[in-house]
Amino acid sequence: MNVLAYVQSVQQLITSIPIDDSSISVLAMLAGIVGGWTLTGLHQQLKAKRVRLARKAQSLPRKGP
Repeated sequence: MNVLAYVQSVQQLITSIPIDDSSISVLAMLAGIVGGWTLTGLHQQLKAKRVRLARKAQSLPRKGP
């Protein structure tokens, strides 16, 4: 499949949408939803990484005096 055809069709779709207050508010809402999903995903990844590092630190043998 030709990617250029998809890009052109998306471009035509975007130019056919009238830009008014309601369409801008819908786009802002969708951007907020996607941003929230992204931030939540990043938070969960960092949380899992901290748990893995904590488990690794607990499993390492400690040197005594």
